[in-house]
This record gives sequence, structure tokens and C-alpha cells, in this order.
Amino acid sequence: MSRSLEDPRSVALLAALRDISASLRADEVGTRLLRAVIDIAGSRGAALALDERDDAADVHETLGDVHGEPARVFVLRTHGATLGRLRVFAKADVDTVVLEALAAQAEVALANARTHGAALLRAEHDTLTGLANHGRIWEALEREATRAQRYDRPLAFVMFDVDRFKLWNDRLGHLAGDEALVRIAALVRERSRASDTAGRYGGDELALVLPETTHDGAIAVAEKIRAATEALVLGESGSGLTLSAGVASSPADGKTAADLMRVADARLYVAKAANGNRVIA
Repeated sequence: MSRSLEDPRSVALLAALRDISASLRADEVGTRLLRAVIDIAGSRGAALALDERDDAADVHETLGDVHGEPARVFVLRTHGATLGRLRVFAKADVDTVVLEALAAQAEVALANARTHGAALLRAEHDTLTGLANHGRIWEALEREATRAQRYDRPLAFVMFDVDRFKLWNDRLGHLAGDEALVRIAALVRERSRASDTAGRYGGDELALVLPETTHDGAIAVAEKIRAATEALVLGESGSGLTLSAGVASSPADGKTAADLMRVADARLYVAKAANGNRVIA
């Protein structure tokens, strides 16, 4: 059915298409799509499942009355990959042309959001270990230090260093060294919470920002990671590496990110000078 570009619904549709494309966040794209489906296409309700798998099942967004109406499903794809499924709950006279236009625009917007998200992930993470990189560690520590001061909450910071890592590299080669770093980094990540920031500070140094964590709590975390590293079997030789750690906490050791970094680094140096494989707090 033809429609003049000056028709109110056409104007609304063009505005909705621009609105959907204006965000680089998948959740915002989804919310804007659903609202447009209800407001412009005449749907009584709509649901969107965002998932990269073909069997997407988890509904992330739902708007409107989704009961009592047949569901029309639009599979959102890009280059053969499934971005999500749009379920529209409406009567037979729903404007299909409008729905198809909105779905097509959402495909483009969701693909752009995915590309943008992947770029951000690469920018914030160390390519070898997958942990946060140097810049993101500093950002997290500064943010949490400010929050800890403002709300008088505990905060801890741990610096780790792999003992005699250069000798390991010289003896077994850099590929073995990379493998060891990846395995140890995984231990740090697995033994930290979702609210913590685990990162690679540089070289064979790792770091852990621990919000809402007391000094004793940080020592316990660092000790678990040290013990797990000591028990780790690496390479065909069956040999392993050990880890040293320095722990600092706010407010006892300072209130700024620079204070905590300086104290943790100094204590790490003491741990390594004492033959390593220990936590100094």
C-alpha cells in the first residue's frame, strides 16, 4: 500500500527508523524497536530476544500486552548470524510493511552495536590474557577510590608478579611463557567477583581491584590465588611457577589510586626480595 512521505504515519516511521539507528547499545536499540512496533505498526505487544545463537530463547525486552494475540516472528540476521528474534503480538490487519521496515533497520543497528561493542572490548582488554589492560585497571582503581572516600567504604588493591618469569621464558621459550601467563590470569579471574577488576598491568604483572573488600579479605583472596598458582602444572615438563603479591587497602594505606598503587607495588617488591611465593600486606 503506497503512502505519502507527508503522511503522519510515514513521518513517524522515518523518525522511528532514525531513532533506532541512533544508538550503539544493543539494549537501547531493542527498546526503541519495541516501542516503535507498538506505537506505529499497531501491535498490541512485542517481545525481543537478543542472542547470537540460532536457538535464542531468553527474552531481554518485552513491552505491551503479549497475551491473547497470535505471534508473528521476525528473525533478525546479519551476514548469516542471528542477532535476535522479534515477536509481534497483533491481529491480522497489522501493518506488515512497517514491521518489516522496522525489523530491517534494527538488523543494521544491532550489527553496528555488536561491532562497536567488540571494538570497545578490544580497547579495554589485554589481547593475550583477556583481562583488563593497564588503562582500564587505572580507571577502575581511580573510580573505586573516589567511591570509597565518598561513601566511607572499604577498598583493596593487589599487585601480583610471576616469580622468575624471565628464567622460565629463557629456558622454555616465549610460547611457554605466554601459556603460563594465560593460565595464571585465568586463576586470577576465576577467583575474583564480577564486581572486581582483574587485569594485566604489564609484562608478567597482574592486578586486582577489590571494591567493598577489607584488608584481611584482600589478603585471603591474594593467598588463594598464590596457592592455586603454586599448584598449577604447566607444560609438558610438569613444572610450575609461583606468584608474589603486595596488598594495599583504603583508607589505612592511602585514599587515592596513586597511594594504593604505590603501597601495593612496594609490598610486592618486598615479597619478591624475600624469595617470592608469598603475600605481603
